[in-house]
Amino acid sequence: MATPPPPGRNPYGQPYAQQTAPPPPAPPQPGQNPYGQNPYGQNPYGQGQPGQNPYGPPQGQGQQPFGYPQTGPQTAPDGGPACTFCGGFPAVQATVRGHQGFLIIMRFLKRRANYCRTCGIATHREMTTKTLWQGWWGIASFVITPITVLINLGPRGKFNKLPAPNGGFGPPMNPGKPIFLRGGAYVMLAPLLVLALIVAGVAMGGNDANSASAGDCVSKSGSDSDPTLKVVDCTSGSAAYRVVERHGGKHYGDACSDGDAEYDHSGPGGDYALCLTRVG
Repeated sequence: MATPPPPGRNPYGQPYAQQTAPPPPAPPQPGQNPYGQNPYGQNPYGQGQPGQNPYGPPQGQGQQPFGYPQTGPQTAPDGGPACTFCGGFPAVQATVRGHQGFLIIMRFLKRRANYCRTCGIATHREMTTKTLWQGWWGIASFVITPITVLINLGPRGKFNKLPAPNGGFGPPMNPGKPIFLRGGAYVMLAPLLVLALIVAGVAMGGNDANSASAGDCVSKSGSDSDPTLKVVDCTSGSAAYRVVERHGGKHYGDACSDGDAEYDHSGPGGDYALCLTRVG
């Protein structure tokens, strides 16, 4: 039989040693990092300057957009204008124009700037050449295009008077080939050929019977039932008839007196009748 433990003694033995709570941490000193020392020692992102963007300047800030001319000071050292495109001097302010025609739609182009001799000639050649092959394709543009080309001769004359440019912040434009050594300039021959045909047709049409009046002489070709008359000089060997009278309106052999031949016309050129007598 087991012996009972004496009074006041724990029958399960000695309990765990009573733990003592650690003292609370001391408050951080002023200016001290409350989270302790940075294990890396140094700010891995670098030390930023007051008022400085920590991510650096925005992309493209202070740069010209792609494709724009790099323009510099607009004044030469002598106080005169400097070229907008290369900064060279001397320069002159001028406007070079261009035109584009699209049937019933059109565009008027212009480039106003300070030009040195080289950049001015390059711009004139470029815009004039484009006008010569892009400007004809419209009703009103057929007239506006040659006017634009003539207007551009004014600034071109200013550029020709300038000496070669000096100084500048960059090289001047490449003038390239002269206008009439560029293929695009010869597109203008197509509308000019059409214009020449129209003028020739009008000139030739001016010698037919539509323009005949009393006293003129005409030649005759074709058959008697469908003759073709043409005004010629009365001393010419081809002169066959002299016009005695001309009557307006439609006639069917009833306009002329007996003894005169009658030529009746109806259609393009108007309705009329010519009374004819033989020459000689």
